[in-house]
Amino acid sequence: MSRSEFHRCSKDLNRVVHYDVEAVVDGKVTEITPENQFSVNLNADPEINWNELDDVEEINNENNMTQFSIRSGYLLEDDMTVHFSSENSGKNGKGSTDTIYTSKSDGEESDEENARSDGEESDYVLDDYQSGDETGDEFDSSDEEIAACVRYDTNSGGFEFTQDGDNLVLRPGQLFVDVYEFRKVLRVYAIRNGFRLYRLKNEKARVTARCAKSGCTWRIHASPNWNSNSFQIKTLCDVHTCGGIDDDNGEATSTWIAATYLHIFKSTPEVSVKLIAAELLKKYGIERSVHRLYRAKQKALELLGQDHKKSYSKLSRYQQALIKYNPGSTVAIERELNGDTAHPVFKRFFMMLDASRRGFFEGCRQFVGVDGCHLKGPYKGVLLTVVGIDANYGIYPLALCVVESENTYSWEFFMEKLYDQIGCNGGEGLCFMSDRQKGVINAIDRVFPNAIKRYCCRHIYANFKQKFLGTLLKKVFWKACRSPNYSEFSESIEELKKISDAAHRWLMNIPTVYWAKHTFPNHTKCNHVTNNMTESFNNWINSFRGMPIVRMLEEIRRKIMKLIHKRNEDAKKWNGHLPPLVRRKIVEARAATRGLTVIFGHENTFEVMEDLCKVFVVDLGKKTCNCREWQISGLPCKHSVCSIDAKRLNIEDYIHNYLKCPAFINTYKYQYFPLPDEKMWPLVLHDNLQPPIIIKSVGRPQIKRRKEADEPATFKRSSSVKCSKCEHWGHNKRTCKRTKVSSKQVNYHLSFI
Repeated sequence: MSRSEFHRCSKDLNRVVHYDVEAVVDGKVTEITPENQFSVNLNADPEINWNELDDVEEINNENNMTQFSIRSGYLLEDDMTVHFSSENSGKNGKGSTDTIYTSKSDGEESDEENARSDGEESDYVLDDYQSGDETGDEFDSSDEEIAACVRYDTNSGGFEFTQDGDNLVLRPGQLFVDVYEFRKVLRVYAIRNGFRLYRLKNEKARVTARCAKSGCTWRIHASPNWNSNSFQIKTLCDVHTCGGIDDDNGEATSTWIAATYLHIFKSTPEVSVKLIAAELLKKYGIERSVHRLYRAKQKALELLGQDHKKSYSKLSRYQQALIKYNPGSTVAIERELNGDTAHPVFKRFFMMLDASRRGFFEGCRQFVGVDGCHLKGPYKGVLLTVVGIDANYGIYPLALCVVESENTYSWEFFMEKLYDQIGCNGGEGLCFMSDRQKGVINAIDRVFPNAIKRYCCRHIYANFKQKFLGTLLKKVFWKACRSPNYSEFSESIEELKKISDAAHRWLMNIPTVYWAKHTFPNHTKCNHVTNNMTESFNNWINSFRGMPIVRMLEEIRRKIMKLIHKRNEDAKKWNGHLPPLVRRKIVEARAATRGLTVIFGHENTFEVMEDLCKVFVVDLGKKTCNCREWQISGLPCKHSVCSIDAKRLNIEDYIHNYLKCPAFINTYKYQYFPLPDEKMWPLVLHDNLQPPIIIKSVGRPQIKRRKEADEPATFKRSSSVKCSKCEHWGHNKRTCKRTKVSSKQVNYHLSFI
């Protein structure tokens, strides 16, 4: 500090200035203690000639030569503590300002006292940097200030962790961006160390807190640092005398819990709060109420964009983003006006990207499955899906539609949008597999009148077994469904009629063209008798069904995009012209040819004998077998495989093109284009779409799927449970309907015989 700057700071201050100095006596550095400190009155005649204190600042003493280096200045006046500092602005040091901080010290700790005691060493480093420059050149004081501040921040650091990365360490002098960051760190520190905070001061200019337990000596004080650019810990007494850990730590608020376990809520939105409670107890020893945990989960879902109501207002922008970044796609929103709201209300949403449509036409069979699954959010609804089958018998997603419920009108909306993409001549050539739900049947009949319809045999049997139980009937039913030719089907039906005439009549009331395999046309090249492919797809996206509508659609789109890319990359590694699953089916068919006898006929015709009473005719030229399995599936049956191998022909020439690698590659060569962040989606003005009206039903909302009457439980325990009363397996004594007969009772009854 130069002479002029020092006089500028001390002008008109009729107070006593106290200096902390160090002396260099005979070449040795001597620290000045409180006993040998000196004080002067600025307005009184000084004993030292301050006019001689230039850049060298040397003082001649009578006894020896002493060099004083001024470290810091504090003004003391009774109960008042004043800290002055000089800040220069401008290149030439003009326009200086004097800043004075004052605070009462009566029963209250001041920020300046903390700065003097806790940040004393850092201030010394700062002054050494300014006065100890070895270049000897004078430079701008603002540059000095910036450079020193950088060094000061580096030495002080922020909050730091120990090697295990879990225990938070606080120390005097630490800097924080602002008071909000310090409050967050302080809260985490209290939680991890198991004590509650009592905040004496919690202002923007200062934060003073102590341990909430009475008599404990733990205390912390923080306030803005010397240049007010950061928040700094000034005082810290890090010793607890309470000797206990608070299990019910109020610092673990719902906001902190949501931020701490945000990664869990992101990966598993339907996670139970019991799991979070167990994690809190295990890691921090904290027990929280269920209501607070539920609030934490709700806040976490909101942070992750799980605000269901707000998500509907983003649908219009999401629609425009899909159309912009995936040209040729069809995305439609149906709205309705409600008298209770000024803005339109969401009704239905349809999405089919151009890549799915192109891949379906160039590589998939003309066979699709349609089904719906219920959404789990607060606004409910149903997600309708349509999927196809690729050359490797994999599920190929085509289109999605969110509707209010499964009814004729919602299915017609879905089918009309689907017809615009894959329909032609009333759906001629297409084959739809459904669960025989009334709404979907009516919609297909109206929109796709020329399409072929199949009913899922599993759903048919679910209705069948409600009236006709028995394992024998079950076997005969499935044998009839899977019979590839009429003769085998007739045998199964006659057998069913012998067992139960009522069951025969009930089943035959359903036209066989919808469910019997032998009636399936040859051009579809698909022998599926169930709709398990759509059930599998619904299970594949099950974890997304409770999310807000935009995030749910985005997660499904991303998952399909990854699936298409993965299958496209896998196809490049395949050897040969057959996909892996098709090749495996051929290997299984070859294994089944053992025991078959091949008799050569005219040119490419053969007789294949399974036994003395079963003979099948194979024509390799027409690619037919009178068992009809080859014609229906497009894959050679065991009779045709036996004939092909007997003539030493290449079996790949007798597999339909729908089941070869080129078809698979054509299906997945069209991939989805990625979407940017939500902030970059196109803006849509004046379209504040509202969520659908919630119709609350009586009772607790159902989330889990309703299981069928005889459907086994997810975890089978009944086979390993033994009743202690009757000593039978499959139930316990609480559900036992029998009375155990003891050996004493048996002997007692035998005594009377």
